[in-house]
Amino acid sequence: MDRSLLRGQRGGGLARKCASAGGGRVLTRKGKGRRRLAGERVGASSPHAEEPSTSSKRAVFLASLEKEKSASDASSWGYLGGMELEEKVSGAISVRYVPDESNSWIEVSAEGGPTRLRVKNDGHFELWGRCGRNREALCCSGNVTLPPGALENQVQFTFELSGAGGVSIRWADWVTLEVHARGEGMDSSCPWSGGLANGFVLEKRVSGAGTDMAEIRIDVDSAGRWFGGAHFMNQLWPLNKAVWETGPFYPFDHGPTGLNTLVAPQFVTSSGLLVMIDPDTPYLHVGMNAPEEYAPGAKVPHRKWGTGVQNATNPILPEEVGQLGGVTKFDGVLRLQSRKSFECNSVSHTWSDWTKDRRADEEAEGVGGAAGVGEHKISVALCAFPNVLESSMASLRTLPTPKVTPNLRVLQDPIWTTWAKYKQWVTQAKVLRYAKEILDSGLDYSVMEIDDRWQIRYGDLDFDPSKFPDPKGMVDELHEMGFKVTLWVMPFIEKRSAAYKEGLEKGYFVKRVTSSSHPYEEKPGFFKWWNLPSVVALDVTNPDAVGWYVARLRRLQDLYGIDGFKFDGGEPCFLPKNPITYRPLSYPSQYTNLWVKEVAGKFQGGVCEVRTGHKTQDVGIMTRIGDRFSTWDFKNGLQSIIPTVLTSGLLGYPFALPDIIGGNAYFGRNPDTELFVRWTQVNALMPAMQFSIAPWHIGQEAQDLVSQAMKLRKRLVGDIIDLAEGTSKLLKPIVRPMWWLDPEDEVTYDIADQYALGDDIIVAPVVVKGQRARDVYLTSGVWEDLDDPGRHIQGGQWILNLEAPLAKLPCFRRVAE
Repeated sequence: MDRSLLRGQRGGGLARKCASAGGGRVLTRKGKGRRRLAGERVGASSPHAEEPSTSSKRAVFLASLEKEKSASDASSWGYLGGMELEEKVSGAISVRYVPDESNSWIEVSAEGGPTRLRVKNDGHFELWGRCGRNREALCCSGNVTLPPGALENQVQFTFELSGAGGVSIRWADWVTLEVHARGEGMDSSCPWSGGLANGFVLEKRVSGAGTDMAEIRIDVDSAGRWFGGAHFMNQLWPLNKAVWETGPFYPFDHGPTGLNTLVAPQFVTSSGLLVMIDPDTPYLHVGMNAPEEYAPGAKVPHRKWGTGVQNATNPILPEEVGQLGGVTKFDGVLRLQSRKSFECNSVSHTWSDWTKDRRADEEAEGVGGAAGVGEHKISVALCAFPNVLESSMASLRTLPTPKVTPNLRVLQDPIWTTWAKYKQWVTQAKVLRYAKEILDSGLDYSVMEIDDRWQIRYGDLDFDPSKFPDPKGMVDELHEMGFKVTLWVMPFIEKRSAAYKEGLEKGYFVKRVTSSSHPYEEKPGFFKWWNLPSVVALDVTNPDAVGWYVARLRRLQDLYGIDGFKFDGGEPCFLPKNPITYRPLSYPSQYTNLWVKEVAGKFQGGVCEVRTGHKTQDVGIMTRIGDRFSTWDFKNGLQSIIPTVLTSGLLGYPFALPDIIGGNAYFGRNPDTELFVRWTQVNALMPAMQFSIAPWHIGQEAQDLVSQAMKLRKRLVGDIIDLAEGTSKLLKPIVRPMWWLDPEDEVTYDIADQYALGDDIIVAPVVVKGQRARDVYLTSGVWEDLDDPGRHIQGGQWILNLEAPLAKLPCFRRVAE
C-alpha cells in the first residue's frame, strides 16, 4: 500500500480540503455523518452548527420527558413532570396524548418499532427514529398545514383510534389527519406504500368552503441532504441547492418549474428519511425552497410554458440557492400539495385549466389519490431508517421489478443515432455511409438508430420513398455489417398523413372541446410540439387505438426487418388543452404510464428505449434522459449527466441511457475536442452509451481519445452486464451515488461529479473545462488506481490534485482486504 499519500485522519465535521505545500497530492480528513440525537444541542462540533431553533429546543424538552418516563414504572403515563398523560393502544400502534393549553401533542408509535411521530395541536410534527448507533435521533420535522380558522376558539385538537391500527386526528370540523403505522408484516391498505417499514402513512383530508388544497410540508434542513424526485433541466445534487418553485408535478419537456421527462414522487435524505407521495394524487403540486420574498423593485416572475421548442428561450430552472438576483428569501420547506385544480397565479402550462371528467372520479373511487366531492386529500409516507442507503432500498422495494432486461447488446456496445449528426435531413445514402464510417473507425457499435424524418409524414409509420428508395435493402445491409436497426417513433400524427384519416374515422386520437357554449362538441385536438406541423396525439386510453398503433409497428418489423424503436414523447405536456380521452384521465401522468406500458412495453427486452415514465419501473426497457445541450454546466450540459443518471437509479430506473455524447448541437453549438472527450469519459462506465456526432469529424485527437475510453469500457463491461442482470430482481441501481458505498460518511452527500459502478468501482471524470487535475474522494476501504495497477490507496480520504490529462479517466477498483 502506498502510505506516502496518507496525510489526513478521520475527524468530526465536514471534510475540509487542504492544499499541499509542495503541490503534491495530499489526502484530507473525512467526517462521519449522523442525525441529531435526542436531547443533543447543536454545537460547534456539529456539521451544521447553528443556534438552537424553536424546534430543537422542543426536541430537547420532549426528550427530557422521555427520560423521565423511562425512569418510571407506571404502566400508563399517569402524571409525568406535572402533566397529565393518556395512553391508548390499537392493533399495531400505541398513542400517547399530552394535553396542555399551549403545547398539546400526540405521539404515535408502532408496536415494537423504532419510529415515533409527534403531532402538535398547531400542526407541527416530528419524526424520530434510530440512527446507525441505535440511539434515537430526529429524522425530520414539518407541518400539517392548517387552513385559516382551523384553530380559532379551539385550544385542543381531538383524536380517536381508527381501525386497522391507526389514529385519526381532527382540527375543527374540516381538517383530518389519519396516521397509519408501517412495519414488518403489517397489512397495507395503500398499494403504493406496501412493504414499507419504520414509519407512517399520513393521510390528510381538508374540506369546507374557501379551502383549495391539502398540504403537508417538511423542513428541508431538518432532514439533511435530499435526493430523488425527478429529472430537472438544472439537475442540482443534492436537491437542497435548488430553488424549486412550487408547481405541477408531472413529466414535462422543459417544464415550468424545471421538471423534465421523468418524475416519481419519492425522496430520500442523508438523515435516513424516506418520503413517498401517493403517485395517483390528483392535481399534485411539489416545490422545495420556493421563493418567499423578493428584493424591492424586483419583478416577481410569471412562468408561462408551452410545449417543446416554445420553451427554448425560457429560463433553465430550477434556480440555484445563492445565485438569485431578485429573490431575498426562500421558504426552506418541501411542499406536497393536492389542489383543486392546476390553475396557478404564477405558472401557465398546458394543463392549467384542465378539469377532471366526473367519470374519472367515479373510476378512481377507492384509489389512494381519490377524494370525495369538495374534499382535498394527500397521502404521504414518512419513514425513518438508520441511513440514506437503507431508506433508498426501502423505497425501491415498494416498486415493481421488470421481468426482463434490455438486450445485453445495447449495454455492451454503443448505440449510434442519426439525430445530432443529420437532424431531419437523414436519407438512406447517409445512413449507409455513416455505418461504413463507424466500421472504418474501429469503434464498437450495437444499434443504428434512424431518427426524425424517415417517414412520409408524421404518423404514417412508413419510409419516405424519396429519401429511402429501398428500406429493406438498407436494413439488410446494416444487418450484414452487424448493426441492429431501430426507428424513431412518437404518439403524434399530422393532418396530411394517411394515418390521420384512418384514425379520425375510428376515434383513435385525443380530442378537445371546441366551444364553451357547446361543451360536448369535440374534435381532434391539434397542438404544437418541438417540430412542425401541429399534430394530434394517439389516445392511449383506447385499447383499439393502441392495438392499431402497435400493429403498424409490427408491420414495420415484418416488412423491413426493423429490430426495435426509439419511443419519443409521451409526456402529458404534449396534449391539447383540456384533453378528452376514450377513458377519462384522473391525472396527467396516466397518459405517460399507458404510452410506456401499453405501447413501448410490447417491445421490452429488446433494443428499444423510452424517455419518460410514471409507475413504469417494471418495463424492461432503456430509459433515456432528456436531450442535452452541448455545454459544460449543470443547466442541461455535461455536469448534469451524473446527477441525472444517479436520480434515475434512485427512482427505480436502473437501465439509464445517458443522452447523446457531446450533446445535441442545438442552437449552432457544436462540441469541441475537449468537451467531446470528457463527455465520452463520463459515459464510459454508465449502463449504456450513445453516439451521434462522429469523433472523427471533430478531429484525430478526439477519435484517438474516444477509442481509449472505449477500451476501458470493454475492460469493465463484464461488471456492467452482471449488475444489469442482477438489478431486475431488486432494482438496485447500476450506477450509484458515492454515499451508497458508505452511507454514514457525510463527505459523500455533496459529491456530484463522481459515481460508483456497483459497490467496487469509483469513477471520477473531469467535468470542468480546462481542468487537468481534480480532487477525488475514495470511501472507506482499500482502492487500486486502474491507471496504475498495484498501487493501493487507503480510502476514507481525499486525493488532492490527482493528475487527469485529457486522455485520463480517473477510476479505482476496491481491493479485497
